[in-house]
Amino acid sequence: MTPSKIRDLLLRKGFFPEVLPPCFDSSSLSRSFSGLVKTINDIRYNQRVSDFIRYNGTKHDYNRRYYGTVNPIPYFSVCNFIGKNWSVFEKKFGESHFGISNLHFGDEKSDRAIIVPSLSEISPEFMRKLSYSPFMVKTDIAQFFPSIYTHSLPWVAHGKLTSKSDTNRKSDLVYFNSLDWFIQQCQNGQTRGVLVGPDGFRIVAEYLATEIDLELKNKSSEFIVGCIRHVDDFYIGIRNEIEYSIVLSSLREILQSFELQINDSKTKLLNGLQPIDDVWAQELRRIYVSEFSDDNVDDFIFLIDKAFEISQNIGSQSPIKLILRRFDRLKIYQNDIWIDLEPKLQRVLYHFPHCIDYVCLLLAKRFAIEKSIDSSGWIFSIEILINKSINSNHHHELVWLLWVSIVCKFQINSKIISRASQVPNGYVKSILISAFQLGVLSEAPEIKLGGSLSTTDENWLHNLIGKSTGFSNAKFSGSFSFEFEKLVTNGIKLIDFKRHMKNISQLEKEAISSTKYGYDSIEEDDGDDEVRLFDTSEYWDDDLPW
Repeated sequence: MTPSKIRDLLLRKGFFPEVLPPCFDSSSLSRSFSGLVKTINDIRYNQRVSDFIRYNGTKHDYNRRYYGTVNPIPYFSVCNFIGKNWSVFEKKFGESHFGISNLHFGDEKSDRAIIVPSLSEISPEFMRKLSYSPFMVKTDIAQFFPSIYTHSLPWVAHGKLTSKSDTNRKSDLVYFNSLDWFIQQCQNGQTRGVLVGPDGFRIVAEYLATEIDLELKNKSSEFIVGCIRHVDDFYIGIRNEIEYSIVLSSLREILQSFELQINDSKTKLLNGLQPIDDVWAQELRRIYVSEFSDDNVDDFIFLIDKAFEISQNIGSQSPIKLILRRFDRLKIYQNDIWIDLEPKLQRVLYHFPHCIDYVCLLLAKRFAIEKSIDSSGWIFSIEILINKSINSNHHHELVWLLWVSIVCKFQINSKIISRASQVPNGYVKSILISAFQLGVLSEAPEIKLGGSLSTTDENWLHNLIGKSTGFSNAKFSGSFSFEFEKLVTNGIKLIDFKRHMKNISQLEKEAISSTKYGYDSIEEDDGDDEVRLFDTSEYWDDDLPW
């Protein structure tokens, strides 16, 4: 793949966090840079920093996690650097025998630029790598992405002494200083941490983690029977408790040299027979469900009831998410079994915030294929949860519930539109602006963009979307005003409600993407992949719901 194709892929499919609703679509982004490439490259070392758009997301254990979307102009330089130096990254990844994240580029059918397999997918390799190890050290890097020191990237590429002696961002010798600089411009000049969200930053994190693998092997290979690392999780096979202390001490020293820390609360010495894939997940996958009929609804009810029981016992929402994914594979939205399961899905919205995205995707699929839904029940549930999410400032729940209301053509209460308009978040404002411009909101959101549209503060996303959709005619201001004007002129479109609905209106398409990181492929694929992933948008019939 050429450098420009790698850059464009990271812009088209690796710009927004994968946890956002599918209407956040950057497929037009690389094309929108037409005529801007030379301009951006000529001034790439100028001091032009931007804030990023924060996203308060969910975790399986009911805690929260922050994601972010970076300004497209400095992110262009990050992607450009990765594209031009991909051979360097690829060589580094190939040097580690520990890392089995198998980070690789997705193809044109994939929803993400970078594909990282789930732990369940690499379980066989996990067992082989640990060999005969009677014991296993399980640990991870505490707050890995938020703790990465951007200066450590040149350290990995060129050595710490060399890098510290030459910190010039334009250096030809220490050329990873450029990447360090570009990342800082994406996050208000900060050198501490990289955002969770952009696929380009995922590559950067893997580059650093690979160096940690190599140093751990060099330092402690005689005590390690086998080792695997998946993103920032380490599973290290050892022979006895003494080696546990030695290996852990070595890993601490290595991480400290990069200003990182071990997560002590998740560090354990385990029996070598400890499965990498939770036993409950294996059990849930093996529960048999008979063919669709009026007589077997109890099989499906049992599935979700069993998942609920396990979820309560282990304090995780993952069992529910696994079953929702299985419901997708079983295509419950195509059959009358949906009518019996629909109330259960509505209750999942209340109690399992980490599963809201899956429920919304299943509901959108049911609507897209023109099957009946309990609109009044969904509207009642969604309105309660939207108000709760606004009060809590929980972006994940709010944007997903707004999205599914829009694509399923639920009438959104005017009071909710008014309240949501006041939420100080670019994703929320962007989705409301786009929906109003599309004509699917009953009234205009109370969002005042003002006479000047900033291109660098926390408002840049909805300012860009506001201008590109015609919601505002104000001029851009700030460091990236020229580029933003050009993006608009080139027809940039960062929210598209119709594209995803067109795709899933085809019966063969699954509701939940299997190529988005964070959307675990928890069951073996069945059927023909070529059929399942085929892009059907060109066959869209305008007489269908969207």
